[in-house]
Amino acid sequence: MKEEFINDIAYLDQHFLIDRRIINTLIDYSNLKITDDVVEIGPGKGQISDTIAKRSKHLTCIEIDKNLEPWINVLKDKHDNIDVIYGSALDVYIPKCNKIISALPYSITEPFIEKLLRCDFEEAILIVGKKFADNVIEKNHNKLALLTNSFFICEKIIDIAPDAFEPRPRVMSSMIKLTKINREDLKGSFRRFMFREMFFNRDRKLKNNLVESIIEFVKLHDKKLTKKESKKIVDGYLLPKEMLNKRMENLSNEEYDILYDALK
Repeated sequence: MKEEFINDIAYLDQHFLIDRRIINTLIDYSNLKITDDVVEIGPGKGQISDTIAKRSKHLTCIEIDKNLEPWINVLKDKHDNIDVIYGSALDVYIPKCNKIISALPYSITEPFIEKLLRCDFEEAILIVGKKFADNVIEKNHNKLALLTNSFFICEKIIDIAPDAFEPRPRVMSSMIKLTKINREDLKGSFRRFMFREMFFNRDRKLKNNLVESIIEFVKLHDKKLTKKESKKIVDGYLLPKEMLNKRMENLSNEEYDILYDALK
């Protein structure tokens, strides 16, 4: 039975945190308050959920694996402030909350970060692949790092070795904290505002996205800019025509790097 369970969680790309020291670090950095509404994605057998429920007003657990229902039912019997949603974190509605806590399957990091852009929360404590965490903290110019840094203040808390999990992942992990940035807080950060605005409109061609986003940045400062004036600024970036005619969502990481350099 145990072997079948291990095979199932490996198929779902699940790695359960079992190192008590790392669990305590996650709880400490979550800075839980009795007034907090918390969403935990991937509660597993409830090692972390039990503490969250004790220290918060309400906990919503989102779990994809119905095989874990017996352990989750024990939690629900123990605490009257837990609700459970079964399904993929990418598909289900994430309710409004103060904090999100999760050890993400690393294969869904990018789509999950994109989903967070439209979720109503204040901060998230996430365990992710170390490669992703380093990209974000070092503020590299690839798509995922630019996306994350345009919407969140990112802090790395600790690196985590594979033996802290069961089953062991093949790569090092990191614990990070993401704190939401409000649009109005980016008045003094042109690049971050531009990428934030353009990511929300990634189905537009890059040239149109740039024109509209510059207008929005000027508007943020209570000023006005015409499309003609904005287009003149975009022409001054001397970006390749082929790149300008691409949709934002179809740019390569190399093109994101070129775009970052252009937005001085």
